[in-house]
Amino acid sequence: METVFATAFVLGLISALSLPLGAITAAFWRPSDRVTAVLMAFGGGALLAALTIDLVASSLESGHFNALAFGAVLGGLLFIGLNQVVNDYGGFVRKVSTTVYHLRRKQYQRIRRIAAQMKRVDLFHDLDTQDFKAIASSIRTQRYRAGTPIYRAGDPADAIYIVAEGIVDMFDPYREMERVDEFDQYDVFGWRACITGSPTGSTTIARDAVTLWVIPKRTLDALILNSPTFLQVVHRLLRGPRMLEYLLSHQGMEHEQAEDWLNRAAQTLNKCGEVPRAMRVERNSEAFIEKVGRVRRLPLIQDIPAEELALVAAHFIYKRYARGETLYHPRDGADRVFFIDTGEVQLLNPMASRARPSVLRDGDVFGALSCFTGALRSSTAVAVTDIRVWELRRCDLEDLLGDAPQFARKVRDFVQSRRVVDYLGQRHRFDSDRTERWMRQALRNIDAGKVMPAAADASLEIKENHGAPLAIWLGITLDGIPESLVIGASLIESSVSYSLIAGLFLSNYPEALSSSTGMRQQGMSHGRILFMWVSLMLLTGLGAALGSQFFADAGPTAFALVEGLAAGAMLTMIAETMLPEAYFKGGSVVGMSTLMGFLVAIFFKTLE
Repeated sequence: METVFATAFVLGLISALSLPLGAITAAFWRPSDRVTAVLMAFGGGALLAALTIDLVASSLESGHFNALAFGAVLGGLLFIGLNQVVNDYGGFVRKVSTTVYHLRRKQYQRIRRIAAQMKRVDLFHDLDTQDFKAIASSIRTQRYRAGTPIYRAGDPADAIYIVAEGIVDMFDPYREMERVDEFDQYDVFGWRACITGSPTGSTTIARDAVTLWVIPKRTLDALILNSPTFLQVVHRLLRGPRMLEYLLSHQGMEHEQAEDWLNRAAQTLNKCGEVPRAMRVERNSEAFIEKVGRVRRLPLIQDIPAEELALVAAHFIYKRYARGETLYHPRDGADRVFFIDTGEVQLLNPMASRARPSVLRDGDVFGALSCFTGALRSSTAVAVTDIRVWELRRCDLEDLLGDAPQFARKVRDFVQSRRVVDYLGQRHRFDSDRTERWMRQALRNIDAGKVMPAAADASLEIKENHGAPLAIWLGITLDGIPESLVIGASLIESSVSYSLIAGLFLSNYPEALSSSTGMRQQGMSHGRILFMWVSLMLLTGLGAALGSQFFADAGPTAFALVEGLAAGAMLTMIAETMLPEAYFKGGSVVGMSTLMGFLVAIFFKTLE
């Protein structure tokens, strides 16, 4: 028994030795996705052959199929359940395949939850299932810190908002920013401005940490065209007294003007399936183009072609702020950059109490660094006099990056500048590694015509996922449990199988190589990653040794059950993690690579 125990322990170590070898390799070599896919598919094929020959075949020959099948189903279900738990706590990031699957599952759950709650909203409760699916598939989730504006009065109304968590306060600029309403869970707001195509008539601010479901206006426009039920709902709202009250109180329209527009909008809706704009957003684009040569401190919009400048100018919003009004506070979300047309603005940095406040005047730009990086504001901006400014919202950058290549190139250069690096490091305590990761992702987004990642979200993600390394380790351990069971079970009634050890060794190497690369991208150090793999190698050896002793007195039926349990868990692991990971990374190379691994494992069987 001692010999079997020691042999199982050594064989377990040998089979898992490729885990730390893969981690060491990842520290010096980052293989392409295609190479990783070839290695992983090869290892999966080798493991499939070993399971078939060394576990399933022996139980079938002894006539214990029922016990084998029951154990296999039980092992598969056990792996699926434990894998689900580990992934929910952050272990899904260990592989691309588990990450994609986890995010898809979460998205599906989110869509079902949103659709169920949307029926509580008057605007949507008459819709059928297909309409809900069309809306829910386009919804994005946005989170806001306490005190962060969701939108400001005068912004384009390009979305409807549903409160998932938290409370949102609404302030009326016509009543000196008096709080006039609040929205809590499952309340909807912003829909009247969105449907009428008017600028937002109020300012909404997150009272505490808020999660919102955001429905883009283009989704509503498409739904009006494709859903007769929703068209009738919108028509009824246009004819209702509350819409008239909204136009009078929030858009400043005269009574006759508002009634005339409502009648015209209802007729146009019935004829053309669309609602004309009641009011247009003030942009003052021509004046901006004339003044752009005098704009200082931000060269992003200078020396670009005239057609691109016109496109950029068309995305600015022209606004007025009264003397003493605060444009933003420290720790606010940076959702826009400001260009001063007239007046003075004072910037107060609370981190530099002895420094004199900065005073900005006509042609100055402020808020750009925090807006473009998506970091939190680090200062307070106050209007010293009545001011007029142009504002470029962060959410409008995506359209510009996709449609204005010269502007996108300047943004790309700006993101790589020393100014941005120093800003993230000095104001937001980003170390060099986090800054580099943010910059790489920002450049990829710009090249794809997408807005840069928000540095504030990256910081929050790190805090929320501080337990992810442990979950990753548990996930990897879960992948290795069937291996130790296989080794221990194989020694109960037979000698060592070369094909089994070869299959495990060959499958573990690409597993460690791929996962180590992913964990490194999550910010984990090489030393920590190597420690995790070495500990798993020791656990595999110990598990194999304990398995050989625990199942030593098992009868033929119990032995078949144990083999089925191990084979089922391992086969499920291959199907859920190894081969999907290989296909995500390599595509069509998976088939032949899996076949070659299968044949190599069989070749090792011929050497016994």
